[in-house]
Amino acid sequence: MIGNLKNALRPLEPWIPLRTPRLSWSRSLGTLKQQGFEPAIVFDVGVGFGTYGLYQLFPDAFYHLIEPTPESRPHLERIARSLSCEIHHLALGDRDGEVKLEIRADIQGSTLLEEIGERDYLRFETVRMNRFDTLFPAIDRPALAKIDVQGAEMMVLRGMTGQLREIDALIVETSTIATVKGGAEVADVVCFMRDHGFVVADVLGLKRRPLDGATAQVDLLFVPNDSPLRADRRWAG
Repeated sequence: MIGNLKNALRPLEPWIPLRTPRLSWSRSLGTLKQQGFEPAIVFDVGVGFGTYGLYQLFPDAFYHLIEPTPESRPHLERIARSLSCEIHHLALGDRDGEVKLEIRADIQGSTLLEEIGERDYLRFETVRMNRFDTLFPAIDRPALAKIDVQGAEMMVLRGMTGQLREIDALIVETSTIATVKGGAEVADVVCFMRDHGFVVADVLGLKRRPLDGATAQVDLLFVPNDSPLRADRRWAG
């Protein structure tokens, strides 16, 4: 009887409002913890004010806090008082050298790329840039990396190629529609990660742009295709 009712209602599914769980870092990463994932090391790339969802879930990990914006330094120092960590005042990218950083009034929006349309920026500043695989030639496992770099995701990922095999889980904020010139979009990131043996494991969150309410950014969780976190393929117990 219930099965027949479900089949009868199936054509109406697109129009039926559903109660679905909210996207949540704590829920998604909590699932990883339930599966036994506990990183020894976490790379927080693009710290801004801090990624407290990570710090609260994995308080015993060693953190590398990577952030080039000078205005973020007081926040990094405050975070360092409660975590085992090392602070890196630099940008990650696809080469070693220097790069021009646009400092925004909202420091979390500071970017290596040029915004499309108006923006509220303070100044430009030249900062140090390193490849991830130059800066971290050896990595303890398990390892988790989070990347939030305002459109420069592909620059960071290309600089990680020598060490991607050492990363067990990777969170990337990327765009469904890039609002910076040359900025990465979802397809770019997913294809790059697929070519390097990673798959999308979860969607942790999303942001809508003020312009029209359209989804503009998503937080994607990637794991290696052969990760033990993907071993159980059942739908239900």
